Amino acid sequence: MEQTYDFTTCRAICAELENKLGVYNWREVIEELKDGATDFEVAGYRFIATDDLDEIMRDELASDEYVLGCFFPSFLSGILDMDQDAIQKIQDAAPEALGHLIIARGALHHLQREYVSADGYGHHFAHYDGDEWEMSSFPFSAFRVN
Repeated sequence: MEQTYDFTTCRAICAELENKLGVYNWREVIEELKDGATDFEVAGYRFIATDDLDEIMRDELASDEYVLGCFFPSFLSGILDMDQDAIQKIQDAAPEALGHLIIARGALHHLQREYVSADGYGHHFAHYDGDEWEMSSFPFSAFRVN
């Protein structure tokens, strides 16, 4: 669905992108926003709509059971209500089995909330520096990926 942005809003977006991120490709960002995009990349930054952050993060986590099973045993212990030593032994043999267990037990939402609470969104999305930039002129967060 195409969105409309008035001149004042476009100007605020442009200024914020340039001042906060050093992104001068603001026209590309505005075009993506106008087209209704909620997750896109421009100039080495990934922009994700604030309302979609949790769902996108859960989808990405669920797509890789190996990564899910590689969280610290102390962290997973609270998520799975299991002994840390047992988690470590499973990780040593097959971390993807723990990832599968997280999904099968319906613990992915809990894990994702705890992950964000501990490390924020930047740790997951910003492969470059781990930082999250909350945009004030439009409801998105930006993450440097390159």
